[in-house]
Amino acid sequence: MKPLIIYAHPDVAGHCSLIRDEVLSQLGEKKIAYDFVDLYKEQFDPVLHENELYTAGNRDVSPQAKRYQELIAGTDKIIFIYPVWWNSTPAILKGFFDKVLTSGFAFKFRKSGIPVAFLTGKKAALFVTSGSPTLFYKLFLGDRGVKVVARDTLGFCGIKAREFHVGSARKVKKSHNEQSRGMAAKGLRYLRL
Repeated sequence: MKPLIIYAHPDVAGHCSLIRDEVLSQLGEKKIAYDFVDLYKEQFDPVLHENELYTAGNRDVSPQAKRYQELIAGTDKIIFIYPVWWNSTPAILKGFFDKVLTSGFAFKFRKSGIPVAFLTGKKAALFVTSGSPTLFYKLFLGDRGVKVVARDTLGFCGIKAREFHVGSARKVKKSHNEQSRGMAAKGLRYLRL
């Protein structure tokens, strides 16, 4: 199975792009084929439209979201690369979760209301950046930009996730190249790639 990389940052020359490039480079060195989704370049529409709202009885899934579901179904390793903005994910990634991890695909509710996860057996590496130093982000801000994704979103669907965090990511420095290289290696080891 090819790993799936989901990239959610509009900047082409920032910390997330350093991590992306390093992940792609290390996969290339290992001759590992992969699928790559750049939500901004693919102009993903993060707005959940009424016809897609499953709680209202609608079951429409856009062709783009359907393709992403097929990519997720076809892998057991997912890599997310995104910044933490306002102690949360970028809106485009939140919309991705809303539109792609749908009831019937990623989970379902039993008649009792208890959820059943459908994406068990999958692992995700979350490569995240924040302007705050890592210690401050985790201790004082509570690491919510990652916990909501790792536990409350992916975990709800059965995906086990681990965070790889770059703090103080305000300006790119040469030292960040080495940091990105090491972080990419750790994340790929976690996924056994």
